[in-house]
Amino acid sequence: MGVIARMVVVAVLVAVLTVNITQTQKGYGMADTKDQGIGLLKKIADILGFSEKSEPERIINYLKEKGYSDKAAAGILANIELETGGTFDYQQKEKDGNAYGLFQYDFMKPYYEDYLEREGKDDSMEAQIDYMDDVVKGNEQMLGGKERAILKGELFSGKFEPDRIAKSFNSIFEKGKLETEYGNREDLANKIYEDYF
Repeated sequence: MGVIARMVVVAVLVAVLTVNITQTQKGYGMADTKDQGIGLLKKIADILGFSEKSEPERIINYLKEKGYSDKAAAGILANIELETGGTFDYQQKEKDGNAYGLFQYDFMKPYYEDYLEREGKDDSMEAQIDYMDDVVKGNEQMLGGKERAILKGELFSGKFEPDRIAKSFNSIFEKGKLETEYGNREDLANKIYEDYF
């Protein structure tokens, strides 16, 4: 965005704040009196790309772009949170092992690396989610047909709650412990759903 466009945006934001500060009655102008204009400013900043998104928000947005519901995104993100110890870092390495990434690919790591090469992708948050998505949807043959059908049904039907999705995603895709010293995937999914949706 050019300098002039940014100046216009800043001028509008200052005007909105000024209206909000000087007018305390509901219904006056554009002001959001409930939270002193901050909600409106945040929306404007989001629309214009001024606000920084957190890693969990970036992951949620990317999952939603791929067609995952809010509940499915919360269940998957709970697994990512537990697997990365809350860093949400796509380069996270296992403390005492070979696992790597958002999903802590261990036995899947060579398959993921082959996927990157075949698809001409660099390792990234998006590439790791793309690979997971292709596995779930059957484009990559890592799951049996029955496992894939169960997981797809839970992720895309909209019938299941985040805690159940987190548990199923773990048992079918992650194949890890449901609970570690970091936390419980089901509880994390419910908290994520509450916090982000």
